Amino acid sequence: MKKLIGYFAVLTILTSCASQKMMSIYHTEGVEITKDSSGIDILNKFSTSRPITILHSSLSLCIAQELDNSPVVLSSENYLGAQWWPYWNMPTQQAITVNGGDTIKLVEGNHVVANAIVDYQYHAKYFVSYTLTATRNQHDISYLFSNIKQAQQYTGSVVNDGFENVKTLERYHPNLVIEALNNEVSKIQECLLRQ
Repeated sequence: MKKLIGYFAVLTILTSCASQKMMSIYHTEGVEITKDSSGIDILNKFSTSRPITILHSSLSLCIAQELDNSPVVLSSENYLGAQWWPYWNMPTQQAITVNGGDTIKLVEGNHVVANAIVDYQYHAKYFVSYTLTATRNQHDISYLFSNIKQAQQYTGSVVNDGFENVKTLERYHPNLVIEALNNEVSKIQECLLRQ
């Protein structure tokens, strides 16, 4: 009975750690959170704006130069046999190539719509795919990120499910996703100001 109680205590601790929400993301300026079809909180949109006075390059040109929508390869690894079989240590790679295509989707007046992928590192490499709508205003540029999804590049022995919604749970690193999106904005802004 003591073993059973201990087992449930450990299970409860692991479950609560694994599913803890990152509360700071709910207070991050520009972040819009919604629920997915299962009722789980996810990053829906992220918006930010940056002041601009003089543009040395066009917005669409900088987006095309600085953002990347190349295909990415995601993989997992399966082990054949059991521990006592001779082929136990022979991995078989299961890889899928996803996304890719044109970066610029639409240029209309002061608006540019683009699809792109950025990556960040947290014990492993993660890819974040998104749609960006950038709007040039009189004194600033507004950046709206939507359709935000992420995928881990290599998942080891766990099946790689590809791009999924970014949950607000700590283990999904929503703060690092927002940081990666802000870095994309910084690259565009630097391009716009470059002589």
